[in-house]
Amino acid sequence: MSACTETRQQMLSYWKGHGKPSLEMMMLDSNAASIADRETQEILGMLPPVDGLDVVELGAGIGRFTKHLAPLAGSLHASDFMQNFIDKNREDNGHHSNLTLAVADATQMTMPADCCDLVFSNWLFMYLDDEEVRGVFARILDWLRPGGHFFFRESCFHRSGSVARTDNPTKYRSPQKYNELLLEAAYGSHRFGHVFTRPSRTYVSTKGNRNQMCWLVRKTPLSSPDEIDRMKAAHKSLMNGPSDEKLEFVLAEGSEAAALCDYLGVQPGETVLDVGCGLGDTSCLLAKKYDANVIGFDIAGPLISLALQRANQLGVQNVLFELADIETCELYEEETFDVIYCRDVMHYVTDKGSVLAKFYKWLKPGGRLCLTDYCPLKNQPNTVDDSSADVSAAYSRDAYISALKSAGFADSTVTTDDLTPRFESAALAKCRILEQARHLFVQQFNESSRFEQAQVNWQRRLAMCQSGELAWILYHVTKQ
Repeated sequence: MSACTETRQQMLSYWKGHGKPSLEMMMLDSNAASIADRETQEILGMLPPVDGLDVVELGAGIGRFTKHLAPLAGSLHASDFMQNFIDKNREDNGHHSNLTLAVADATQMTMPADCCDLVFSNWLFMYLDDEEVRGVFARILDWLRPGGHFFFRESCFHRSGSVARTDNPTKYRSPQKYNELLLEAAYGSHRFGHVFTRPSRTYVSTKGNRNQMCWLVRKTPLSSPDEIDRMKAAHKSLMNGPSDEKLEFVLAEGSEAAALCDYLGVQPGETVLDVGCGLGDTSCLLAKKYDANVIGFDIAGPLISLALQRANQLGVQNVLFELADIETCELYEEETFDVIYCRDVMHYVTDKGSVLAKFYKWLKPGGRLCLTDYCPLKNQPNTVDDSSADVSAAYSRDAYISALKSAGFADSTVTTDDLTPRFESAALAKCRILEQARHLFVQQFNESSRFEQAQVNWQRRLAMCQSGELAWILYHVTKQ
């Protein structure tokens, strides 16, 4: 018997062992009825508009999501490899004329290229091995039309349901493993581009479980033939990063983070968004020391995965981590946050006005924005090459104040502090740490060029501050 056939038989036995198809069986949770409606609406709310789209639903089960997708979609092809699941789905949803139901193994399915706009699955890939996931991801990319979306949700790290299981063949991967499998699925001239990765808030609020992760990705053209290789190398270098005792040279400076957190005046129970959270140290500090409810947000998938793992290891409960691009995401409702903290991110942002407007929208009335960034100073000669300091797109202080006002913040609420001496002190310490840890950095990241680039970045920023060409400014503003 082949490994694939053996896996399928194992899964058939696993699901047959759970008895008659039911909601509790689908969610493997004896309390399914108490959370199902809320969780279903949350998942559906993460999807792009479905109206009129051609949709493929994999692992459709008894139709928990089929019944919501069918009335909206232009066409819906729903499949599952369990006959009794499809029978139940047909009994409940077969009256929809745009719905096709089929018994099919997702690892063996074939469909025409460019045939659908959305592929949806909920708890499927954790029942497949890595090679099977890689193959299904590649086929989904082929099935999607350019710009089409793929949504999936999986249990990461450990089981979540409460139903007893004598044999559990489920693969509880890390979020980063799924990110890597998505990269490896690149097909022809396209890849999956991330829209977001985020946890199910229902499971967080009802079970204290932040490991139910949801992905929305889009079929995106490759920008160059070597784009995937470059992305894989970047992921590998981050995920092969240093062990906990050697993280000193890649983590944010602890004392500086603590000082800025104190400046924020965060109160217990307040909701905080940490933009550009990286490895999540400041997010964890805000959650643990100040008892805030924190969402850490970053564009780098490997860092988000590491942040989630570190929060689990540290036992920090009231912090979530989400992956998205701040320039394109629309993840949060109006008036969600009491505090938005954004440290040294905005000089990377192209459309700063649009992002500041999002911050204004996401803040509650009376909410505070605390933002630090590198700012070029006027009327100073450019004696230091800034090409490798990552600050060429930075705003001046006046430009920031103008952009904040344009975003909706009242001029009277904007205060600024020049923290350049603090930055110089921190940058000197950073350069010393980098030099002392050169051999560890190169050994752990396996990239001497990356070490040299990091070192040059810090040295150039420090030189520009010392020459009076660059300042490190803190902006504090309140939404009235």
